[in-house]
Amino acid sequence: MKLLKSAALFLLPTTISANANAEYLINLADFPDWFQQSMARETSVETSGKMVIERLNVDAQVKGKPVLQDSGSTDVWYYTMDIGSDSPVECYAFLEFDGAANSLHAIVEHSLGGAEQINGKPLSGRFTLGLDMGMIGDTPFLQLDTLYNLGEGSEKVVGVLKGLSAQTNQSLQICVHNEMGYQQAFHDVFASFVRAFTANDKQPELYEATYRMTINGIPVGYSQEKHTIDQDGDIATVLRDAMITPVDQVAVSRSDSQTLEWSRPDGSLINAQEYTIENGQLASQFAISSAEDAWQVTGQMQGKEVSATLEYNSWLLSSFGNYTETALLLASDAPSADYHIWLSDADPTSALPVTFTKIDELPDANLQFDLGPLTLKYLATENGSFEKGSIAQGGAELKLEKVYSKGQPVMP
Repeated sequence: MKLLKSAALFLLPTTISANANAEYLINLADFPDWFQQSMARETSVETSGKMVIERLNVDAQVKGKPVLQDSGSTDVWYYTMDIGSDSPVECYAFLEFDGAANSLHAIVEHSLGGAEQINGKPLSGRFTLGLDMGMIGDTPFLQLDTLYNLGEGSEKVVGVLKGLSAQTNQSLQICVHNEMGYQQAFHDVFASFVRAFTANDKQPELYEATYRMTINGIPVGYSQEKHTIDQDGDIATVLRDAMITPVDQVAVSRSDSQTLEWSRPDGSLINAQEYTIENGQLASQFAISSAEDAWQVTGQMQGKEVSATLEYNSWLLSSFGNYTETALLLASDAPSADYHIWLSDADPTSALPVTFTKIDELPDANLQFDLGPLTLKYLATENGSFEKGSIAQGGAELKLEKVYSKGQPVMP
């Protein structure tokens, strides 16, 4: 359970199948029959081919017969895949990237520029057609579909650019398809592409989970966490958030964050490093550690350097500690429990008091988390894991639902 970087909302840390159709923000029934028929086109991708990337330990058969078009950069691989339609699926693998949300948006922008050049017509209109998130095995992905126009008047043409992105352990995968319809075919090729990068991953986690995030019913992203036991017996945690949020019919806000955190088996924080990228720019970057019986924080926010010693110098609750302490509270007769946590979005220079309280008035929540004016109600199991929750802030309701988990958030 952690703070959602892009929305300043506290997150919750069963499996759903991947959905090939995005949640459309525009009613397709309002479009002409020819458009609806084009959007409904589908094909079965029977062809496949070998893809080998030694640096990323990739050696697999991939749907659509991948053809390497450009590997001029040592950190980028660009492939085209023929699915039997007029336009190929284009797929990228990156070793250096901003994140699943920001990088997907950047590739979509690049592809729209390519459509202008190929057609010899300027971009004259665009709309966010659909957003979604789903799972490919244990890997979450984001989907961003864009409806666009090129040219004006009788020369105007319409197109749909579909985009998918997924961050695996070593790299980022993005595929786009600039053609109406073929949602399932496109998804199948992307899933095959992503699995090529995860096939040889052997990283047993103590516990991992992914949560689907929606704001006012619109799927906007995911939160993923992985907890492993390191060589010293401590808990090494990787937390990732990725969000694409509609601002209006055209613009979307993008946010990616990652935290590397170490904690003791009792749930106390040892140290952490984190960063957040918003709309293509580094928004913040922090590190916290204990030195000389004091918590030291260094980093930057919005380009300004931050260096501080917290006035609080005692036990801080870690992300993994949320599980251990929740399990203890649920197993006890105590009505609540109080802790201190460090949340850089709220105040990177302070340790903040938080309270966990048992509740029984809601069927979908048995605990409440209070941080100042912020209140989160959520459902937790007896082992401390979180199933779902919701929080209202500024007229928006953020809902979270666990869509994948493996292992148990308890020490063996």
